[in-house]
Amino acid sequence: MRHKEFVCIFLLLWSCSPVSETPEAQGPARQQLPPPAVAHPLGTETVPPKPHHGWIACGGRWTAGEGADIGAGFADQLGAGVVNAGITGEPLPGLLQRLPQLLGRQPDGLILEIGQEDEALNAPPKAFQKHLNALGQQLSEYPGLQLLIVVSAREAAYREPIVAFAKKQGAQLLSGDSLAYPPTAAQHDALAERVRQMLY
Repeated sequence: MRHKEFVCIFLLLWSCSPVSETPEAQGPARQQLPPPAVAHPLGTETVPPKPHHGWIACGGRWTAGEGADIGAGFADQLGAGVVNAGITGEPLPGLLQRLPQLLGRQPDGLILEIGQEDEALNAPPKAFQKHLNALGQQLSEYPGLQLLIVVSAREAAYREPIVAFAKKQGAQLLSGDSLAYPPTAAQHDALAERVRQMLY
C-alpha cells in the first residue's frame, strides 16, 4: 500500500515540476519592445505652440515678402513684435486651415492681407464670400483679438466684400491701388510705414 502511495506522490510531484523546453518547443522568441519614442520637442502633438504676445501677419505674396529682398518685406520690417506667417500663393481657404494653429499662439492681434491670391485664382465671388464668413466665424471665438485688414484685391467683386467684412469685424482697414498689384521693394517700405503707424 505504501508503495502505491509513494508512486502516486512521485507522479504528482513530477507533473508539477517545471519542464525545460528547447527553443524550438518554446515557439518563436518574443521580441523585446523598444522604449517608447520620445516626441520631438518641436512636435505639435505634445508641445503646445509658444504664445506670442504681439501680432501675427497672415496673407499671400505681400505678407510673404515677394518683390523685396529676404527679410525686407513689409511684415518683416515691423520688428520682433510681429511674426510673419505669410505664404506666397495661399488663398483664403488655406489661411482658414492654418488659422486655428496661429490663434493657438494667443497673439494680441492679426494682420490679414486678403484678396490678391483668391483673385489670381479666379475664385468664384460666392465662394469667396463663404470663406470670408467662415473666417468671421473663427475670429468670433477670440473677442479681444485686434485686427488690421490689408485689402490686396483689384476687382470690386473681391474688394467690396473684404471692406464690408472689415467693418463688420471692427477691424482697422488698409487699402489702396498699389496693393492690388505685385509688390515692389519700394511699396513694401511704404506699406511697412503705414502699418507701423496703425499698430503703434
